[in-house]
Amino acid sequence: MKRLTDLECLRRFTLGADVRGSLSELTSYRGYRGRAISIFGAISVLLTTVASSQELKNWNECTGREGANIDLVVHGCTAVIEAAQGGPVKLALAFNNRGVARRLQGEYDLALQDYSEAIRLNPTSAAQFNNRGVIYRIKGNYDQAIADYSQAIALRNEYPVAFYNRALAYADKGAFDSALADFAIVLRFDARNALALYARGLMLLKSGNAEVGRRDIDAARSINPGIADQYDHSETPMR
Repeated sequence: MKRLTDLECLRRFTLGADVRGSLSELTSYRGYRGRAISIFGAISVLLTTVASSQELKNWNECTGREGANIDLVVHGCTAVIEAAQGGPVKLALAFNNRGVARRLQGEYDLALQDYSEAIRLNPTSAAQFNNRGVIYRIKGNYDQAIADYSQAIALRNEYPVAFYNRALAYADKGAFDSALADFAIVLRFDARNALALYARGLMLLKSGNAEVGRRDIDAARSINPGIADQYDHSETPMR
């Protein structure tokens, strides 16, 4: 199954710290190499007074405020990290955001390292566990992806992105009942979530439940006629 685009994720899910800060990723199909609608929804923004114009510039680049340019995000976050600007929570945001950008570049091992360091610095961020789960899923490590999504949910139980991502990982494993349970939770948050309906419909088709699967797909298309194209090009960070 597919993911939403990262740049899509970034802009689509706003700037902020963890719930309103860390970039969170909404995933879908394995094997998709992220595009992006906007790098802002996935990138964390920390609204804090900074000590200097250079420090401010670094943070602005790291959070995408200097433009939706992946290389700028990497540059800014690296500068923040190397200067050790701020405490562990700020540094965790910088590692998280650089991880998002590196994933968009297809640098999955480097992204994994950044997310793991972000988690070490701030183990209470649900978004960072969710984001690392995205990498594990891309790499085909579904059990570890599910573990990270589950930890994200434990830290923030009203987190539909993590439920959605976990549903996809369960579906990849062939654990269709567990996937259905998570899709049901996502749809309790928003019964008109076209992406979740479409993804569930595809999974139902795959599992042999063609009638119900087609019904979900038709419902998704009635909500969003362009859902198939969005799903095919999807890989989204969410907050």
